[in-house]
Amino acid sequence: MQYKAASFLKMTISAIIINILFIICLTSSVMPRALGLVTDEDKSYQKYLVPLLFGISQGVLAVIGYNLGRLISHLFVYIARYMVFAMMLVIAIKMFLDSMKMLKGKMLFTVNNNKEILLLTVLAAINTLLMSLLGPYFMPFGNWFFVAVLVAGFLWAFFTVRIPFKPEMIKKGSFVAFSASVFMLIIAILYMFTNLIA
Repeated sequence: MQYKAASFLKMTISAIIINILFIICLTSSVMPRALGLVTDEDKSYQKYLVPLLFGISQGVLAVIGYNLGRLISHLFVYIARYMVFAMMLVIAIKMFLDSMKMLKGKMLFTVNNNKEILLLTVLAAINTLLMSLLGPYFMPFGNWFFVAVLVAGFLWAFFTVRIPFKPEMIKKGSFVAFSASVFMLIIAILYMFTNLIA
């Protein structure tokens, strides 16, 4: 009995770690888009407002995606597991392609006004929107998922908006996107072929 309890505890901790890693990967597209958006000359409140906008966009698009997914969820009941797996693969491939674009300098953003910052926050949340379409079948942490992606998006932006955009940051951003794509692929395989992720 004691062995089973320990084994169950281990699986639960593993699932939590994998789900947290999943959310970090899912929201990682914030990093290249938030990079250098706030300078030392900007007002202090912008250092918090811009990351907050990134976080809110993640949360709002997750809610929109989930509610859109509910409208069509009845169409995929019998293949739901395969649909979730396929969406994870699509997002992993998208992140890999983004990492290649970064290396080639094709994901450099010039922002001139608040509307363009808002557009960047929405672009950074597309992965979350796509994954949330299958929320009725797969949503880590249940309703807390929306809070989790909001917090993750905020933290990604908070730690990167003040980093000056330099050439070496392109390689670092590319490495982050590439790593996220690899982890997402691993998570997709774990989801499909193990019981570690519900």
